[in-house]
Amino acid sequence: MINVVSRTLIWLFLAILIFSCEDPIDLNPSIVTEDALLVSGERMRLSGRVITTQAINASDHGFYISDNEGFSQPIIISLGARENPGRFIGETSGLSIERPYFVKAFAELPDGILFGNVLNIETLSPNVFNFSPTDGAAGTIVTITGVNLTQDVRVFFGDNEAEVLDIDFESVLRVRVPPIGNESSVTVKVIIQERELQVQGNYEYSTGVYTKLFEFPGNVRYIEGVSLQEGNTFYSGMGTDQSSALNNTFWKYNVGESEWIQIDPPSRVLRRAFSSNTYFGGGSASFFPFLPVRDFVKLENGNFEILPDLPFNFINGKGFELSGKLYLAGGDEGNEVYEYDPSSGDWSIVGTVPYRILNNNFSFSYQNRQYFVNPETRDLIMFSPEDYSWTIVGRYPGELGNNGNGFAVNMGNKVFLGLGNRSSQMWELDMNTLNWLRKNDFTGPNLARIAGAYVVDEVIYFLRSPESQVGGSVEFWRFDPFAF
Repeated sequence: MINVVSRTLIWLFLAILIFSCEDPIDLNPSIVTEDALLVSGERMRLSGRVITTQAINASDHGFYISDNEGFSQPIIISLGARENPGRFIGETSGLSIERPYFVKAFAELPDGILFGNVLNIETLSPNVFNFSPTDGAAGTIVTITGVNLTQDVRVFFGDNEAEVLDIDFESVLRVRVPPIGNESSVTVKVIIQERELQVQGNYEYSTGVYTKLFEFPGNVRYIEGVSLQEGNTFYSGMGTDQSSALNNTFWKYNVGESEWIQIDPPSRVLRRAFSSNTYFGGGSASFFPFLPVRDFVKLENGNFEILPDLPFNFINGKGFELSGKLYLAGGDEGNEVYEYDPSSGDWSIVGTVPYRILNNNFSFSYQNRQYFVNPETRDLIMFSPEDYSWTIVGRYPGELGNNGNGFAVNMGNKVFLGLGNRSSQMWELDMNTLNWLRKNDFTGPNLARIAGAYVVDEVIYFLRSPESQVGGSVEFWRFDPFAF
């Protein structure tokens, strides 16, 4: 028993002796600058930590940020008083892009300010990638995507500054397009802290100026008529007068003159006849009952020649000329495609249409091909006379209007299409790229139908016939698609 007690006392003595030789436990707090949780062009989000086993009673804590190692005139992220140890996070903005900064955590204790280790962190470079939409009028809202965008960003369309609306996540910038300047195709520049960034591609302002030249005398209105052009001379008329009767008037205009001149119709009055630049015919010579006729007329050197009748009925279909030949497609009574060779006077059937093609559908010629817009699908379909094939090559993005009745004309490598009934839209199609560009909307009344469209010297002239419930006479307009 004595031996057991003695051994216990000996071990207790040794334990006291061993522990009395170790250093005393340090209960003073320490602070660590841990890491940068986020770094962008102008922002930092930093992490720090107070390490101790007791309350710290700090009157303030946070981070010092400076562009110099001596921390003169630092940016101070103050997170306020703190009682307990542990991790803390602070954030700041408004920093300079692409600049190294020195960062350290701090805690203001009763005995003085305690600092952590120093980190060297560099802010990032901004960049811009693309913008959308790439075209439109002044006032359009454009979204620019990029990285590390700052709040002081400025955006210019050409030389004109845009209104910055908002920035999301430093990567999505929304601006309002400024008024157009001296050019319609402009670069988009983003300026961040005097650094200029240029977005790839140009912004295309909507262009196009409409000028009403005059109205026809009296109360002339007609639809379902014919329209032809020979050089600078235009022809239009016949059809119906929108009051359940045939329109017996026929008109001629020479560019530069002050009015359209009424002339005698070159044939009996036809309704729903086809017309190309040179030929017209078919349709009906009565309003009701609708009785098909096969009249066939050619315009040459200002004279109209009556040709042998068509060998078939052709009503309300599309007529167009390619490589010196005339083609008739679709209509109310069939789906055939006819080819007329003027050198021999022969007609032949060369195929069928892929959908129901009517005279009021959008259609235009370009480089010996004929293009159609399918009103059901908006597909842009190309007809080739070499092999009589039909190929979908694109899609029309705009309004078709009520029953079509707009126009489509080509001018060099550009096509201009629009102004369907009750629509004010006009579109430009680049035939090299098949890209569509919205033009300025029509500035006149839209309760009307196109009665003729003509192109001279990169200017489009067109006739608008008011609907029956609207007063007035046929209007004659000029459209300069590139003016602004």
